[in-house]
Amino acid sequence: MTPSFLCGKSGGRRGAALAVVFLVTVVMSILVAALYILFSGNVKSFEYARDRTGARYTAESGARMAVHMLSTETWMPQGTEPFFMPEDSSGWILMEGIQGRALVVIDPRNNVSNPFAIRSVQIRSRGAFQSALTDIKTNYSPDAPSRYALLVDRAIPRGFFEDGRVVDGPVHCNGIIDFSSVSSDSSGDPYAREASTTSEGGFRFADVGFSSEPHPEGSSVWVQPYRRHLSGAPNWAPIASEIDFARIEQHFRDLETVANDMGTLVTGVKRVILDGNTLLMKAANQGPISSIGLGPERNLVVIMNGAMPVYIKSGQPTTIPLTIITTGNVNLSGSIRGGPAGGAGPLAIVSLGDIVIATDPSYTGETDWSPPWDIETEGNLSVQAYLAAPSGKLRNESLIHPGDLSYLTINGGLMQEQMGSMGTTMSGYRLEIEYDEGLNSVMPPFFPILENWVMTSWLEDPDYDGMSIEADQY
Repeated sequence: MTPSFLCGKSGGRRGAALAVVFLVTVVMSILVAALYILFSGNVKSFEYARDRTGARYTAESGARMAVHMLSTETWMPQGTEPFFMPEDSSGWILMEGIQGRALVVIDPRNNVSNPFAIRSVQIRSRGAFQSALTDIKTNYSPDAPSRYALLVDRAIPRGFFEDGRVVDGPVHCNGIIDFSSVSSDSSGDPYAREASTTSEGGFRFADVGFSSEPHPEGSSVWVQPYRRHLSGAPNWAPIASEIDFARIEQHFRDLETVANDMGTLVTGVKRVILDGNTLLMKAANQGPISSIGLGPERNLVVIMNGAMPVYIKSGQPTTIPLTIITTGNVNLSGSIRGGPAGGAGPLAIVSLGDIVIATDPSYTGETDWSPPWDIETEGNLSVQAYLAAPSGKLRNESLIHPGDLSYLTINGGLMQEQMGSMGTTMSGYRLEIEYDEGLNSVMPPFFPILENWVMTSWLEDPDYDGMSIEADQY
């Protein structure tokens, strides 16, 4: 028989053990509950961050797709109404890889009074991923070939950017740009307000070779404005995007149908005088004069001249924006008088061959046409226009005429596939470019935009002030 006091001890131990088990169970339950709550919170935080990140990437990808779509065209979107990208009824685009969806709206800018302005677009992209939605609003502007004071495809060789050369506007070359100087300091060194080349080209200095700096160590060349170039792109860009000259040329070739519909497709003429807002034309010296009236609805002329050059000069100044395209060489037979971009102009002369300064017959003794159809290139020439030869060059017909060095001054800008010969150090012409600042924002009629679009602003989770994403907001 067990003593009673021993039974009391055993029961006490059992009670204590049960109490300990209970306390441990309670503590473990609390820990498990805490871990569950913490884990659940982490999972929700992770899912929220994951979905937000996925939605943002989806929205950004949608905006990039819109920019790519715009870059495949040489025209700005027509009209001002917003439209979905792609232009279908659903609007939503499944983004492969991300497994999200994007709703992308392209909204061309309103309230642009000049029809030839380089208009920007606003891209609004909504990304959806799992449970999250994120909006991106960004503004882009296209680049244009007419925005450049000097645009060259192949190379700008030594002899152009040397002491005394000033191009107070954007300069771009897909190939090499050469710089040289013989001055002992930076005074008078070549000046280009903006200078850009590509990874296939490069900046080359006559005394030290290639360099990505506007003043390489050991060089006598300080490309001006030196301090501004030190800040980098867009003032100084050694690896800018290439500009597709073939695409630009094809754009101009495709305008034949547009000119035909306007009644401004011209064939069988040899000499042209742009007299005010009238195009006067002749096929022979003693032949009849034909004419075309030009205006806001007739601002494109295409001259089909093939292998035969067409000679052109101005009478009275032209007071409307106008683009003249020749399918072969165009010979400048005198000065050209257009108006400034954004004002009475711009005027553009585009050759799908070369642009040639015709030699005045007074130098050679050859017979000329009767005034005012004669060639007048005896001295300095002024061209108030944008000149473009996307598959050719600007050149002088004779390197020895004029006998004394004269100046060809372009008040506008120049685009050419390659630099042509203008003369010698003692004869012919020296090219001077005085950039028309209006070309920064205004294009000649029917000029293309480039494949390069530039972002000007970016905003995540914008406030649409109660408006829908597809409403006209820009």
